[in-house]
Amino acid sequence: MSALTWLAAALVLAGAYPAYRFVRRSWRFRATTTVIAVISGQVVGLILVLLGVLLLPRPDLTGTGWFVLLLAATVLPLAIGDLLQSTGRKALRAIVAGVAAVLTVGAIGTAAVPAFAQPIVAGHAIPVTPKTLADGYQLTVRIPPTASGFEARDAHLFVPPGWLRDPSSTRPVVEMMMGQPGNPTLGATLDALHGLGDDRLNQAPFVLVVDQLGAIDKNPPCADTSGGELATYLSKDVPAWIDANLPVSTDRTQRVIAGFSHGGECAAYLGALHPELWGAVIDISGPDKPGEYRPTVTRDKYFGGDQVAYEKTWPANVLRSRDFPQTTVGIFVAGADDPHFRAQVEATATAAEGAGWKVTYWAVPGSGHSGPTLTKGLATGYNQLIGSWLRTGATSAGDRFLCVPDETSRACGLTQAAAVAGTVAIVDLSALAVFLVIALGLFFARRGVLLRRARPSLEE
Repeated sequence: MSALTWLAAALVLAGAYPAYRFVRRSWRFRATTTVIAVISGQVVGLILVLLGVLLLPRPDLTGTGWFVLLLAATVLPLAIGDLLQSTGRKALRAIVAGVAAVLTVGAIGTAAVPAFAQPIVAGHAIPVTPKTLADGYQLTVRIPPTASGFEARDAHLFVPPGWLRDPSSTRPVVEMMMGQPGNPTLGATLDALHGLGDDRLNQAPFVLVVDQLGAIDKNPPCADTSGGELATYLSKDVPAWIDANLPVSTDRTQRVIAGFSHGGECAAYLGALHPELWGAVIDISGPDKPGEYRPTVTRDKYFGGDQVAYEKTWPANVLRSRDFPQTTVGIFVAGADDPHFRAQVEATATAAEGAGWKVTYWAVPGSGHSGPTLTKGLATGYNQLIGSWLRTGATSAGDRFLCVPDETSRACGLTQAAAVAGTVAIVDLSALAVFLVIALGLFFARRGVLLRRARPSLEE
């Protein structure tokens, strides 16, 4: 807990005994209905705050609403007590009490609304539970091929837990592609992010794993060819869907294209072809050209035998043929025990460095063209990118009332509730002090009057 929480707790403890004595004396001396109502209202308010911290899915989002709740629990009972003392009519008492109850419930409900807010992503209501707040959420989504007509399988989306804590914010986004043969699944992404620890997981971007194959047994080039307008699908249809459906940043430095194997080659090619769309590229074990294991067959099947057109889709050739006025981050990873694809990744990384990209290259020890290379490569890429986003403020936990960025929703709510309880203690103790000062002043004033009246009698 934060220092503010401990300070508020100390104030509550310091005021507990004086408050108890005040209540006991008020009851013993038959305190007025007003005093009893205020004290009861404050107790009920504090109980509601405590229940809110324990039961609300995101108590931290209530923020200053806790003070609204406490104000309702204090001021409205005061009004009830005053009105009940001012009238002897039972019907009017019942009406006043009913109106006050409705106002109290309304104030409490208004204060708690943010904590019940349901995040909406791509038209889906995201359940807010301890599990989703800790691990994030997964969705299956359909991306229409409006511009391309490319028949892709459903994509899979990862909603980061940090965004669920602050759904008013935006996040970076990663457009990810798996290898061939393969499916657009989130398994490797989740393994990589969870492997980085809770802090990095909370700061993670949205990750959309899309299908660039069309079917598990297809192997189209990442270009607009006779096999389909795949480049248009990945560079127009998918980004358009992201902008329309996800709360993500439009800053290119916060948009990433990534892939493994076939997907890695796609990421490198499209990242070089469209530097205005993506500020970072993650290429893990990507070939240096489409269909590299059968280049002649690929050329003849998809490019009509046109060698020039075929070579224009090689990532290194695109990198050497363009100017890049804005810096692109290139993260290239291959298995150290992968003699075939490692050399191709190194060639693409060298071309990217020559084009002015900010390049990171890593050969994963003891790994080949396999799952461990993918998971470790993604972990390396996400760790580097999330770190840079944190430094620039692109990713944060949101500005939550009284809370530090790394506090969980429950701990943050507890901090806020403790601040409310501490405020109650301060107000009550201050009111008690004012009451005692006034009482003492009246006592000595009355005593002075009595002494002045008694003095002539004594002189006689």
